[in-house]
Amino acid sequence: MDPELLIRFLSTEQARRPKVIFNCLTGKRTVSVLFWALQYDLLTWLNVWPSLSWDSFEAAVNTLVKAKRVDVQSDGQLLSHETVGSPYLNTIVPVSQRRLYRMMHAKIVSDVTLLGIQALSHRVQHDMSYFPVSVSERARQQVRRWFKSFDEVQAQQLVEQFQQWLETLPNQQAQIFVSQLVGAHHSGYTTMQLSQALGTPAWQIDLMQTANLAAFSQFCQQSDSAWQQLLMPFFEPDLPKPVQQTLAATLRHQNREKIGEERGLKPSTINEHLLTAAILLPIDKFPFDLCVNAGERARIAAGQPREIGAWQCGANASADQFFKFRMTQIWETKQHES
Repeated sequence: MDPELLIRFLSTEQARRPKVIFNCLTGKRTVSVLFWALQYDLLTWLNVWPSLSWDSFEAAVNTLVKAKRVDVQSDGQLLSHETVGSPYLNTIVPVSQRRLYRMMHAKIVSDVTLLGIQALSHRVQHDMSYFPVSVSERARQQVRRWFKSFDEVQAQQLVEQFQQWLETLPNQQAQIFVSQLVGAHHSGYTTMQLSQALGTPAWQIDLMQTANLAAFSQFCQQSDSAWQQLLMPFFEPDLPKPVQQTLAATLRHQNREKIGEERGLKPSTINEHLLTAAILLPIDKFPFDLCVNAGERARIAAGQPREIGAWQCGANASADQFFKFRMTQIWETKQHES
């Protein structure tokens, strides 16, 4: 990971745990990771870089520390010296595109995108001089199935639709998208080659390609042609099915104990389901009052510090008390966002 990108996920005012940032970017969905990603205002980056390695991330941290651009607190949290923030990141990868990564199996979506576009071009051009794309067998099978869904005339229409979509991208991003495709007499440019050719830092090239993959996925999903089928198998609902089931039962005014008994689940699992849904859903889509009413929220919030992440729950709190405490923190955080 490039240190210039990492420092944009840090703050000059709020010390942040590097492991939380890493786990958020790579898509780990424990309640703890999701809660702290919410506190860091990084939740929209969940699962955007699932293939990021810890060694690469740790190297970026060490580079920033050695350059004295961040301080390491006594508990290992990081505090930045630079107010770079994330507005620039938001212009390259808008929130609506980042949220797609929560539902996307990014690696296979990328593989199917590369192979699908190459195979379509090959079919239309009738050209055998294509460099082979190295992808998984699952990606190959999906592209084969996809090809059976349209004929030669429709293939040409798909190419035209793809070209029209490319014209909707900013010029540089369209150039990057096409340059990394593997086609006739063209093996595709690497990030470093594009960085040198365009005079743009490699981490920004990677960000643009991240945005491109999301934009292409949106194009496929919104299409009324065979494009819609290309990536469909590799997207899942934002909330896992067990979480959806627990949420649905809660909306029917079933209490947590009864939900757990009927489904053979521990109370702690039911609590985790509800906390996960509360964090990931918009505030008006989650029944906070059915989990912790307004009076309880006011009592829990009374006397707590202004920074919600610094609130303290009693050391001897029961599981139910901690559940309501954490739910109140989530509610308060989302109130400040609205």
